[in-house]
Amino acid sequence: MPTITDAKAMAKALEAALRARNVAVSHGECLDIVSRQFGLKDWNVLSARAKRDEAAARRRAAELRGWGFQAEHPAAYDHGADDVDRDPDRGTALIRLDPEAALRLYPNLARAFGTYLQTVSAVPFRARRLEIRARLRCEGVTHGATIWARVDGMPGHTFAFDNLKGARSGWLFGDVPWTARRIVIDVPCDAITLHFGFFLKGSGSLWAAEFSVGDADASAQITAPAVARTSVEPAWITPVNLDFSDVISPPAIGT
Repeated sequence: MPTITDAKAMAKALEAALRARNVAVSHGECLDIVSRQFGLKDWNVLSARAKRDEAAARRRAAELRGWGFQAEHPAAYDHGADDVDRDPDRGTALIRLDPEAALRLYPNLARAFGTYLQTVSAVPFRARRLEIRARLRCEGVTHGATIWARVDGMPGHTFAFDNLKGARSGWLFGDVPWTARRIVIDVPCDAITLHFGFFLKGSGSLWAAEFSVGDADASAQITAPAVARTSVEPAWITPVNLDFSDVISPPAIGT
């Protein structure tokens, strides 16, 4: 997709070429002709698409400090700080599945899953009941969107997990204005890491704002039961490929 500057330059060149052949076509008509060359209805559609793409590029360039984005195909998502559809009081983060990329990379939309997350030490929160809260807004969400949290011990040991699935105030679908979501979770005395974030499953757009992590009210009940502890072999990260013989081949061009 060309930038707005590119498209205007192409339209100007087309207008000059036609004028040289005594063909009278307005600049606006030339803009529409250029737009149709890219399979779009007219200049208004191309301009809106180009502005969206440029905003997406700026978001990717300005990463959200402390947050990481994960997806099977991260390039299929427009994500990051959103200065357009922002919360009126604070910064706003966005996750949006690009429809064109989804057609190529996610033929089964149920497999599309993108999440922003933070992983922090659970030590300061040990033996406490935490409330993780955020405000969310969504448009066109097909398979669900909300917040999530997990408490881990040693590698391979999960003590608590909640993504509000099945909760009355849980997943968001379709178009939903700004609304609050909360998770109440216990942090055991031997917890090591706390993970939390928000996700978009399927297609659509999700905005998040005003995340908070703190002590829950004394009367607050946990929103999901603790995970039953089982004996699991620790998944330690160990040294690998010390002789540099295991090479990851780049994907073939065009795939």
